[in-house]
Amino acid sequence: MKALSEKFLADYVRMKELRALSKYEMALRVHAVPQIGDVLVDALSREQIRGVIKKSMIRVPPGKGPRDRPRGGKEAARTVLGVLRKMISWGIEEDQLTRKDNPASGMEKNLPKKKQGDRVLSLEEARAAWRAAGSLGYPFGPTYRLILLTGCRPGEWANCQRPFVDRQQALLVLPAEAYKGDHVHVVPLVPRAVSILDDVLTKHRGRDGDYVFSGTDGRRPLGGWTKAQARMMRAICAESGERVAVPWSPHDLRRTVATRIAEALGVGGEQLIKKVLGHSDGSVTAIYNRYGYVKEMRGVLEQWASDLLADEPVDVRSGLGSTAGLPAAHPIPFPIERVA
Repeated sequence: MKALSEKFLADYVRMKELRALSKYEMALRVHAVPQIGDVLVDALSREQIRGVIKKSMIRVPPGKGPRDRPRGGKEAARTVLGVLRKMISWGIEEDQLTRKDNPASGMEKNLPKKKQGDRVLSLEEARAAWRAAGSLGYPFGPTYRLILLTGCRPGEWANCQRPFVDRQQALLVLPAEAYKGDHVHVVPLVPRAVSILDDVLTKHRGRDGDYVFSGTDGRRPLGGWTKAQARMMRAICAESGERVAVPWSPHDLRRTVATRIAEALGVGGEQLIKKVLGHSDGSVTAIYNRYGYVKEMRGVLEQWASDLLADEPVDVRSGLGSTAGLPAAHPIPFPIERVA
């Protein structure tokens, strides 16, 4: 097991330059190899794999070391099973194994059904999240606000590096190797987002690395979302005066941005929403159409920012109503239908 896992990591995961390298390493080196032990993969049984999955589902709290993190849980077990299945299939295809069956196949049915997130914040909840983020400070305060202004994934801002930000053109340009969809994703930055990034890049220059949001002077991307989200919920309660706030996750902010823009665009806006979210389109038309719709994306994001920040004074919004010095936002090619 250990020999095959190291060869799989070296000859498949690293050769393909998969961004999920750390997940593969965690699944194999922390869970699979220690639990299975010195066993020939050709003789590995479904019962042994079932034992690995059961142990992987047990959540282990973090240790006392600075790099010790919690591990285990349902999602960890799901990842371990997927990595084992992929590794054994690779071993069979590469003639590293003599067996022709994969004992990890079809075992997902033994795991709890994966819950799909569906929380969408109301406009007032989104405004409350914006205000609460202002009390969090760097690095999470501006990160939450940029998620709300762009609809990007939390991980995209957490892993953002200085070269990705083009303040002159007011764009966030995520290269293919740093983006989940394996293609370049361009996100227009509204004036308030540029203002936030100006402040961050001026006051929090990473001395040891290029990560814009980091607790290690730019050496490593931003981490610690669980604790940050707990702080966010306390800040919302403090801001609203309520004892309890309805929970949501950082990714729910992305879903909220998409939903509010969809409400504004109405029927026919699906293609533009895909562009804002960076979802790939494999249709024949998309293969030939290389126009990025950046102007139209900027228009809908500026309208959303105007709605989100409607209760803030204009001077606080850093001239949100004026785009002087920034690329002009062109009208979208179909009317925006305002939905109450």
